[in-house]
Amino acid sequence: MNSKIASSLVALASLTAAANADVGVVEATGQFQLAGGSSSTYVSAIGAAWNPRLDGYDFGSVNTLTGQSLLLQNWYFENYAYNGGGTPPGGTTNNNWLDANNIASLVVTVMQGSTQLSSNTYGLYQSGVSGNNRFWQLSVPARDTNLAAGLSNGSYSVTFTTTYNFNQYNGGTSQVNGTTTTSTGTFSVVPGPGALALLGVAGVLGARKRR
Repeated sequence: MNSKIASSLVALASLTAAANADVGVVEATGQFQLAGGSSSTYVSAIGAAWNPRLDGYDFGSVNTLTGQSLLLQNWYFENYAYNGGGTPPGGTTNNNWLDANNIASLVVTVMQGSTQLSSNTYGLYQSGVSGNNRFWQLSVPARDTNLAAGLSNGSYSVTFTTTYNFNQYNGGTSQVNGTTTTSTGTFSVVPGPGALALLGVAGVLGARKRR
């Protein structure tokens, strides 16, 4: 994550936490790269108003015949871990929301119309702590997943579901709950004009050979 985005996340967490100490998840952002270019696009599922919104976001067209791809390079997820203080009976900590002992994951589901084509779950790990702010991201082996791999021409939707369990402290005891946040974007797979031209030439040559 670049320094501008990182500093903005901290600022957002501080502002949100001041209003509500146990706010929980304050930001989730995906980092994507279209067609293997040199620049990346950050698209927000929660928070991060300076990024485009992921829900309903159109990633555009991907020409797989010329080697283009739609890469999910990383998934950043931030939460505010409120600590109620003290230790309730049984030794359970009073953190209200996630810490390194909790589990978080990203589920990526690709659909064509109402047909589910794939659904993959990727682990998220706690990559950093700043006060009560906890930062998570994709495990390294899960990065650079090509969302358009193996897809034929057509329109698709892709859903990103951040799933996590958290400790909920009620002032006396803590219990572990689970929840999800979901956003859906769209993209299309198309052949480029160059690829169609090559196919046309191949068809003409084949017709000549048959004569």
